[in-house]
Amino acid sequence: MHPAKLLLSFCQWALNSPFGRGVRDSTWLFPAIEICHLLALGLLGGTVLILNLRLLGLRFQDDPVAELAADVWPWMLGSLTTMLASGFFLFSSEAVKMYGNAAFRAKMASLALAILFTFTIHRKTVFAEEARIPPARRRLAALISLALWAAVGLSGRAIGYV
Repeated sequence: MHPAKLLLSFCQWALNSPFGRGVRDSTWLFPAIEICHLLALGLLGGTVLILNLRLLGLRFQDDPVAELAADVWPWMLGSLTTMLASGFFLFSSEAVKMYGNAAFRAKMASLALAILFTFTIHRKTVFAEEARIPPARRRLAALISLALWAAVGLSGRAIGYV
C-alpha cells in the first residue's frame, strides 16, 4: 500500500476510534486534554532550555552538564510522554482534518527530528564527561536542539491558522 494511503487509513481509523469519538463528542474533554498537552509542552520547553543554556555556557555554569542533565532528564521524559499521549488524543478527534494540514505535518516532522536528536547526539553530549566534548560541539548541539524544539512549538501553534 502507498505510504500516503496508509497514513490516510490510519487517520480514518483514529478519527473513528473510541478515542476520537470520545474526545470529539465531549464538551470538556478536548480542552482538558489540551491543557495537559500545553502544560507538558511548557515543562518540556523549560527542561530543554535549562540544558541548552548550560551547554551554551550562558547559565548554570557552576553545575556540571551531566549532573544538571541527570536532574532534569526525568522531567523531560515525563513531560514528553505526557505530550505524546495527550497529543494523540487531540489528533484522534480531528485526524482526517490534520492529514491535510501542512503545519501539522511540519510539526510531526519537527517532533520526530527533535526526539531523534534529543535521544542520540544531544543525550551523548549532555551525559558525556565535559572535557571530552569540545565547547564548540556543545554549543552546536544546544543550538540544533533549541531550533528543533522551537520548530515543534511554532509549527504546532500554526496548525489552527493553516
